Amino acid sequence: MNFTLFGYPQTGKTTLFNLLTGANIEVKGYGDGKTDPHVRTCPVPDQRFEGICALYPEKKKKPAVVDYIDLAGASFGEIKHEAYLNYLRRADGLAHVVRGFQDDRIPHIKAKVSPQDDIRSMEEEILLTDLMSVESRLEKLEKELKKSKNVEGEKEKDLLLRIHTALEAGNNIREMELNAAEYKVTRSFAFLSQKPLFHLVNVDENEISLISVPEKLYPFSKKETAVMGFCGKIEMEILELEDAEKALFLEEYGIKELSAARFLKTSYDLLGVITFFTVGKEEVKAWTLRKGTSALNAAGLIHSDIEKGFIRAEVTPWEELIKYSSYQAAKEQAAVRLEGKDYIVQDGDVILFRFNK
Repeated sequence: MNFTLFGYPQTGKTTLFNLLTGANIEVKGYGDGKTDPHVRTCPVPDQRFEGICALYPEKKKKPAVVDYIDLAGASFGEIKHEAYLNYLRRADGLAHVVRGFQDDRIPHIKAKVSPQDDIRSMEEEILLTDLMSVESRLEKLEKELKKSKNVEGEKEKDLLLRIHTALEAGNNIREMELNAAEYKVTRSFAFLSQKPLFHLVNVDENEISLISVPEKLYPFSKKETAVMGFCGKIEMEILELEDAEKALFLEEYGIKELSAARFLKTSYDLLGVITFFTVGKEEVKAWTLRKGTSALNAAGLIHSDIEKGFIRAEVTPWEELIKYSSYQAAKEQAAVRLEGKDYIVQDGDVILFRFNK
């Protein structure tokens, strides 16, 4: 999975990127000529995975990974520009970094620092960008249907008109009720307002208490939308400390958990994904999977041959595997279940797929 960090200039995007990835990229001012994004692929910390790997020290470890992309700051109205938009459209989730700190040395592109105003402005830009895409497609579709009527084209037109109405009313596409066929059509457009949206407010150091009450940063109740606070300045200072000192400073500032861990927990919920594990001949691997996925489709994630020749899935909850210290012992204690292709994979399942080669 991947998240793209974006937002207006001077919000702390690169600082957050460093916090999430462990990178040490120099934070530069707006207008420094940066155009190419920073990109990092990072393993997802998972104690369950580490516990399973400890049972098989001879095997390679392949954790789940997440890609982070840090885009240059975009002035108001710029996200609809094609080069910028292409990065956003390829993202699984959008991480909007918002300025919530005061610093006279760092100019803000508005008269005052207001996270709520900036969030509303960005959400409006996202809606407008999708609206332009819908109108452009409808214009082409009208011409196509005048030349040659077809059922699928008419269905697409009806769907896009519904979406147009929703967007004009200020509603995100992710909040619409779509059937499977309609959802498939919309996915091909990579609409921004259909993607999970994570607002991350970089708060002032004297407002760290707001981190534990994100609803005060921005009241939210929209589907697949979340808000999280972080204090980039303080966290960067804490990360430079020795491990023994980190806990003391976190307690002093009232920070219960660093941004990277909180980001991952919320992003998994936003994207609606879970993790399952496999133990092969040579490696232990963690897989990221959308909630509600069947065992058959999970098998296909590993290899199409496993999906085609699927016989059954042998499933062990990760706790049971660690409890009994081996797959064979778990099997002897009836902790391994036999499941068919329609079984819905659960978070933390350890699965051995049996298939015809």
